[in-house]
This record gives sequence, structure tokens and C-alpha cells, in this order.
Amino acid sequence: MFKVGLPLWIVHATDAPHGLAPLLMVLAAFAVGALALSLSTAGGMWTATVTLTLAAVALTFAEMLHATASWELSVALAPDEAQGAYLGVHGLANSAQRSLGPLVMTATIAAGPIGWALLGAGLSTVCLAQSRLIRDRLRKPALSVPATTVSHN
Repeated sequence: MFKVGLPLWIVHATDAPHGLAPLLMVLAAFAVGALALSLSTAGGMWTATVTLTLAAVALTFAEMLHATASWELSVALAPDEAQGAYLGVHGLANSAQRSLGPLVMTATIAAGPIGWALLGAGLSTVCLAQSRLIRDRLRKPALSVPATTVSHN
């Protein structure tokens, strides 16, 4: 329902921007993962095991969705004559992540359970800001195929 139904509903049944679908999926998955990590210290061995497993699944899902959405945006926002440059800048984000990631993770872990909640809130804020910045710049719906309904032949 979440991976297929929500995006299809947004695209075909509402007037919401099509870019809202990946944003909602990434936000929900990052929020669930960060909350589960934060709650992993609240109980004993079983609570930690269940919440850490949930966090691993949610964060893996969030990162896969984020990678897909970021590639889509790097192509959809680029003018035809500048796609190479846009993809190059997109690649710089990976370098920044590798440079800053260890520092952010160290600070998050040092802050304890509240650190995970703050990281989740920070990621959600960045996702919302990104959505706000690109919403009006998309030239066409962010779909790989044209929007159609079942009734089209």
C-alpha cells in the first residue's frame, strides 16, 4: 500500500504535486528508523532487538527511496543541455556525505537516544526544504512513463 498505492493515489486521484510521493515515503521511513533507534534503549534485550531490527529495515528502505528520488531529481531538474553538469553536482553530494557522515554519526551517538530523534527531525527538515525548493522547478511529472489510466488503449 505504501510503496505503490500512495504514489498512484497522489498522481491519479489528487491535485498534489507528484514529487510529494517520494518525499512522504522518505520522511516516513527516516522518521520510523530514527524513532526506533531512539527507543532501542528504553527496555531490555527483546525491546532492543525488535527496535533495532525495525530501525535497520526502515533506514534501509529510506536510503533506497532517497537514492531513487535524488537520481530522479538530478535528471528532472536539469535542462537538456546541462544534464552532465547536474549529474556531476549530484555526485558531489556523495563526497559530502562520506566526509560529514562520520562526524554527524559520532555526534548523534554521543548525544544518546535524543540524538537519534534530533537526527530524524533534521533529516525530515532537509527533505521538506528540498521538496519546497524543487516543487515549482519540475517541468513534468516525475514519472518514468507517461501518466495513464487503465481505460486507455
